[in-house]
Amino acid sequence: IRSFNQSRFPRVYKDSMLPVPETYNDPKDAWYPPGHGDLFESLHASGELDALIAQGREVLFVSNGDNLGATVDLKILNHMIETGAEYIMELTDKTRADVKGGTLISYDGQVRLLEVAQVPKEHIDEFKNIRKFTNFNTNNLWINLKAVKRLVESSALEMEIIPNQKTITRGGQEINVLQLETACGAAIRHFSGAHGVVVPRSRF
Repeated sequence: IRSFNQSRFPRVYKDSMLPVPETYNDPKDAWYPPGHGDLFESLHASGELDALIAQGREVLFVSNGDNLGATVDLKILNHMIETGAEYIMELTDKTRADVKGGTLISYDGQVRLLEVAQVPKEHIDEFKNIRKFTNFNTNNLWINLKAVKRLVESSALEMEIIPNQKTITRGGQEINVLQLETACGAAIRHFSGAHGVVVPRSRF
């Protein structure tokens, strides 16, 4: 088992957009993990990406820690190898319980992940319509490690920022702060041959 630390970023005050921490050792609630989109940079900065590639490993399987159905499926791995895809996202059928889950769309000729936080308020009901958007992202991802290295080292991984509002307590007062996060799935548009595959709900 190998491990590495994710980055930590400073929360910012919502009203002034200034950073909450004043020094590097400010309390933990002044900082936040910047979402799972940070995986690529952290994997590279920690040296783990190069170590995995040096061991001859080619594909990284990523899943959320709360997804007990996420195990390595050799059929999906074989599909990835056969198609030459650098990135595969597992999707599953959307139910009324999953209306907030992100979904894949085609935009400007690219496959992209659309998250509910990116949808204008007037289109939220349309986004939640399970007949229009029938699948959602399980966050089970298959990613080519050499492609990650290429994209990180060329600074090509531009992912949409997702503002996440939180409150912290300072001097007995609740203060609104922002966390500027990215989603691992949003990187899909940068990988060659990237696409989604629909899997049974048992994998989610």
